[in-house]
Amino acid sequence: METPSQPQIDLDNIGPEVRSYIYQAMLDFQPFTTSSTQVAVVAKDPMKLLKLEEYLDQDPKLLRKSWRISIALSEDGTQIEEEAVHEDIYVAIRLAKDKLVKTLTEIQDQIISSQDRVIQIKTALDGNQMH
Repeated sequence: METPSQPQIDLDNIGPEVRSYIYQAMLDFQPFTTSSTQVAVVAKDPMKLLKLEEYLDQDPKLLRKSWRISIALSEDGTQIEEEAVHEDIYVAIRLAKDKLVKTLTEIQDQIISSQDRVIQIKTALDGNQMH
């Protein structure tokens, strides 16, 4: 299995347990995807986070031992991505997945809410009342 110093998850070179966990985690994206949606799970270099203000106080030794996992969904030229950092690869995958599901749910709720408003406006303009 790879270590955090090798910042790319190669599904051919990781253990079957991690591969299985990734595939299982990806099932949570099914309500938000189509058959043409591409999913990418990438391990990035956690040390590059030290350049960001929110990680300035982070202990580099701890960060070096951590996994920085990014999960991205892309389709038709658009992409949405979330990432998480943790010393346990399974936890990092779960945290990144949970963040992405939360973001997708928020987007979906906004779209549904906007559609409801359009229906209400159209109904009001037509002189009908909604029950």
